[in-house]
Amino acid sequence: MKDGTACRTTRVSAIRRASLLLAALTLTACGSDDKAGEFYTLWDLDGGCNSTRPGAVRRDAKDRIVEVCDLADSRWIWVTYAAPWCSASRKQAPAVNRLTRTGRRDFDVFVVLTSRDEVFTPASRNHASAWTGAYGFAPGRVLYESEDGTRTLPQHLLIGPDGRTWYRYIGYLDTNEMQRLLDDFASGARTPNVRELP
Repeated sequence: MKDGTACRTTRVSAIRRASLLLAALTLTACGSDDKAGEFYTLWDLDGGCNSTRPGAVRRDAKDRIVEVCDLADSRWIWVTYAAPWCSASRKQAPAVNRLTRTGRRDFDVFVVLTSRDEVFTPASRNHASAWTGAYGFAPGRVLYESEDGTRTLPQHLLIGPDGRTWYRYIGYLDTNEMQRLLDDFASGARTPNVRELP
């Protein structure tokens, strides 16, 4: 074609295929047992909410900006990172929702969508709304990152009442495991061991 439309379309298709292949290779931990375990980020090592590192802007399903760190004062915050494209995230969602109904009054649970139905595409308010409808979360508890998310999923983060990261885990956790972790940390039976891992 004279205007180059076919060339652009072919190049975009090639880039998209390459991106999907790269995503498949780098994000195979979505649902993979051999990738499960503790994992800490520079943000965690720098003190979590007390870090000076900039964090992503997150909005809830009603499009309100939510800063989970602002809520951490004297409360426990459980965050599960997920994405609609990740089957392990969809499997994880009911267990996280059950965690919200355990009756504890000193903690909050949030789901953060890192991308949408395709890898490396930012989530939106519509995706957060769909997640609330599909899994029964309150609209204020499902957040989305407006940036291109590349986290390994599912991923869990526990922020303590002091604003620090107390625990970060990649992989599936059932409701009892999440509740036990929270109870152990809250009671002092377990202490945070945030460290750089190889």
